Amino acid sequence: MTTPAVNTLDGPITALREREIKLINQIAESMVQYEAKAEDSRERLKDVAQDLRDMFFIVSVIGEFNAGKSTFINALIGEKLLPMGIKPTTEYIELIRYSEKPERKPVVRADGLREWSHPNIGTDGVAIVDTPGTGSIFQKHERTAKDFLHRSDLVIFVISAKRAFGESERLYLELAKDYGKKIILVLNQMDLLTPAEQAEVKKFVEERVQEFLNIEPLLFLTSGKQYFENTEADITTDKSGILAVRAHLRGVYQEAPPAKQKLLTQLATAERITQHVYEDIQSKLDSVNVDTERIKDIESELEQQSLGLDKQMAEAKAEIDKTLESIRTRGTKFINENLSIRKLRTSSRKDGLQTQFTEEVIGRSLKDINKASNDYINAVVDQSRGYWRGVIDRLNKLQDILERDVDALDAGIYSEQRESLQDAIRIAEAELKSYSTGKVISEMESAFNANMGGFQRSVLASMSSIITALVAIATPGPLFGAAAAPFALPAFVAGAAGALIFGYPAYQYYRRVNRETIEKFNTNIDQLEKNYHEALDDLTKKERGRLNQYGKQVLTPIFSRLDVLAKRYGDQDKKLKDYLDDIVDLRGRIEAL
Repeated sequence: MTTPAVNTLDGPITALREREIKLINQIAESMVQYEAKAEDSRERLKDVAQDLRDMFFIVSVIGEFNAGKSTFINALIGEKLLPMGIKPTTEYIELIRYSEKPERKPVVRADGLREWSHPNIGTDGVAIVDTPGTGSIFQKHERTAKDFLHRSDLVIFVISAKRAFGESERLYLELAKDYGKKIILVLNQMDLLTPAEQAEVKKFVEERVQEFLNIEPLLFLTSGKQYFENTEADITTDKSGILAVRAHLRGVYQEAPPAKQKLLTQLATAERITQHVYEDIQSKLDSVNVDTERIKDIESELEQQSLGLDKQMAEAKAEIDKTLESIRTRGTKFINENLSIRKLRTSSRKDGLQTQFTEEVIGRSLKDINKASNDYINAVVDQSRGYWRGVIDRLNKLQDILERDVDALDAGIYSEQRESLQDAIRIAEAELKSYSTGKVISEMESAFNANMGGFQRSVLASMSSIITALVAIATPGPLFGAAAAPFALPAFVAGAAGALIFGYPAYQYYRRVNRETIEKFNTNIDQLEKNYHEALDDLTKKERGRLNQYGKQVLTPIFSRLDVLAKRYGDQDKKLKDYLDDIVDLRGRIEAL
């Protein structure tokens, strides 16, 4: 390939070009570690760097098949150089570079472009490129045209007046806008329309471009066919509109040397690609930081969950204690009222005392205690279910991020992270399923019923022996019975003496038995209270253990993986920021030329 004259540059711009090529190549090589589809960005940047070697200011002509692009270009250079036809005859990209002498036989370059040369390109250093028509039946044409957009410094969109502004043209314009390219619109084949129709179509295209793309590029009305049919007088009046386009392009070339514009345009392309990846990495880093905070929130929730359990357990204990205190009060009163010598003289009274004790002292206390414990268990289960659902939701979101970023991670890190998260989710789901209110409540009720049953048996056994002793005191023995009847007076005297001998000690014995009965009863209440407290403590301890164990076994490895991601994205973020800073600095130096 012949080296264009524009490559003979003076010192400063040559140095800046080399710096730009080096910078863009560095960014291109680093792309593979930044995003899942980085290969496309890498190839675009490599193309941009290579174009800087050729240093053509590339004017790309893009448009739908049969929009008259080749005819328009031929009219622009004033010669029917490129083949024209109604069918897409080639998938080549045609490049016409500046040369003092025309080269009418193209040369196929190593990169697949077919190169021509002509002196009417506009100025030294400019190349006009004819891309295959979009919207043709050949998908390769569409792809070839789209792939060349990023290499362009100026884009001329040729739109057919017969089918103005189709969907493919909108998409290509949008892509060119995203690449930050300078855009000119050309409504070609205007010879097919009346002046009124031309004005209508022009207005329609301007409105659609403004509506869909929010840009207002220059729009020219042309007819390549009319240019070649015009007489010399017609050309002077420029009825074809081609001369107006030529004049505008000359103005563009005169704004700054094409070499300088080339450096700035391709630097802008590299900046947009880098900025896009930079924003993507920042988004990933933000997501990792958010997820790290979420995991920290889970850890914090472990503590809050424990504190919540303590508070609710204290409330449950207080309710149980309140119930037991009422038993204590009623039991003490019952003992004082019923365990007397006078009331125990009758066997019917003695026999019904145990039933009366159960009804009056125990009553519905066991139901009240079970309700308090059940309320606590339900609260624990509800809180824990909500907690584990929240954990599963967070971990699933984290796994979604991991799945999206799989191409940005090496296989080892991805495998470990994925396994860690899946284990965490699996354990959390198992924990959620393990909560069965009925099962936990049933176990707790069984324990409480056993405790209350033991309490009743112990108290009633003590009372039974006490009742027997008191009944023995209350019932007269042989010394005071019928055998003494014949000796009424002596018996009376003896009875009086017996009362003196046995009455006071018996009363003292009764008082001691009564006191010891109450003390024993209170001891049993205290033991019952202790047993209930221990049952609630065990439940809470078990729940807290589950939470802490989960934190140690599962959350810690996830933290480790997040740290790896945070470091990776942090390093990438810094590197891309450095590249963007280098681009800004280089642009300033180029603009200062």
